[in-house]
Amino acid sequence: MRINAAPNFTATVTGHGSIKIYLYKYTITENPMCSCKEVDQSVDYIVLECKLLEHNRDRRKAAVTRSDNWPVYKDTLNTKFYNFSKNSRTTQYWTKYSV
Repeated sequence: MRINAAPNFTATVTGHGSIKIYLYKYTITENPMCSCKEVDQSVDYIVLECKLLEHNRDRRKAAVTRSDNWPVYKDTLNTKFYNFSKNSRTTQYWTKYSV
């Protein structure tokens, strides 16, 4: 079975990609700070706390809480809600704020 996973989806699952804390670890970027200027940018922070993604997170919470509790495990987000996330504005966030 072939899965066409978007780069942003893969970055969320693995913690690799255009995530500043990962890029900083390999000296690809000078600063691991999230674009919101609150803390270092990690997958958990992006998915659960970043103020720049609050609206997007509220939409995702509404979709998740119909059948699960929030916060939901990342593997649930990645499998059950993959179609929702690949069509959301998160892709725009990754492009605009990640590097």
